[in-house]
Amino acid sequence: MAIAVLLLCALTPAALIILCQRLPLLEKAGVVVLTFVAGIGISALLAAMPLWQSLSEVRTSISEITIALALPMLVFSIDVKASLRMAGNTLKSMAFALLSVLLVSAASAFVYAGQLDNVWQIAGMSVGAYTGGGPNMAAIKTATGADETLFTTMITYDILLSSLYLLFVMTLAKPLFSRLLKPYRGNDQNAEHESSATFAHLADETAYAYRILLQKNVVLNALGGLLISAAIVALAVAVASVVPGSMASAVTIITITSLGVAASFIPFVRQLKGTFQLGMYLILIFCFTTGSMTDTGVITDLNMALFSYIGAILLGSLLLQALLCRLFNIDTDTFLITSSAAIMSVPFIPVIAGAIKNRAIILPGFAAAIIGYILGNYLGIVMAWFTRWLISA
Repeated sequence: MAIAVLLLCALTPAALIILCQRLPLLEKAGVVVLTFVAGIGISALLAAMPLWQSLSEVRTSISEITIALALPMLVFSIDVKASLRMAGNTLKSMAFALLSVLLVSAASAFVYAGQLDNVWQIAGMSVGAYTGGGPNMAAIKTATGADETLFTTMITYDILLSSLYLLFVMTLAKPLFSRLLKPYRGNDQNAEHESSATFAHLADETAYAYRILLQKNVVLNALGGLLISAAIVALAVAVASVVPGSMASAVTIITITSLGVAASFIPFVRQLKGTFQLGMYLILIFCFTTGSMTDTGVITDLNMALFSYIGAILLGSLLLQALLCRLFNIDTDTFLITSSAAIMSVPFIPVIAGAIKNRAIILPGFAAAIIGYILGNYLGIVMAWFTRWLISA
């Protein structure tokens, strides 16, 4: 049965990718969301079965292994130097976005400390999600030892609230914040070409992106990257074994992240094809497995305190960043693209740039999102431990 569960978790994302490639309606929903929803569906169908419950440890192991292996592979192909160079003045606005998330998360944790159990874990995962992305949130869940139910509840609420945030940024945000911030001034010389050449594999969130893994030479490259990732994870576990048990998970995630970024500076590793896509496939397995451990009651029985905490971070960080951008004379478009880079993720940058009618902002937006993703694990773990100290002090 353990093998059957492993095959179910490993192959369901592949089936959904094929369906998305053939059915445009499913493709619009997005394969990441669909895998998570499919996992929740499996949980709803099988939750009452004792055999399914007895295999919870197997599913937990699958989720932990896949996220650990995925983290290095997602950064192998990133040119960190180019990202920093291309960010330009956007880097300042991105720093304000990250600072805003940190400050609002800490303040909200203090306010909600009496209403939410393990609020320090919630604060850490929120910072990971809203400075980097979903993989950062998952990594911090592992680093802090957060409960699976708490994690899946946060994912569910995040999907809903982030969708509302995205809708706002794409429609009302620019005319509204243009009253507070100056207009954008710049040029779009070669912006589209450069962004396509440098970030194309990161920007493609469609199911078609995984077709590259069907090419024989790409598969060999990706498997090579997987072996390097496995070596990094093994080394990180070895390093963590010499620290106190309470810090082991955090040290493991920090070491994995650091070694993954370090490996991206090696030309051979950075040029391995398909590592990002294989890493994303591991994320899909993680999403399905995590969804399968969801208590479906979190959907029907809303945890208003947790829901409002996440909403407070999204709204509060947006407003605080806007005030900082006003203070330091940053324009509306740069503010919106960096807020989106922090709250959302790389694939949404072209969508948002199109919505605010400024393709010149795509390239620095990509760079800002990548910087946020790289920093997300560090910031989230620091926030978790800082919040724990703050509340207990």
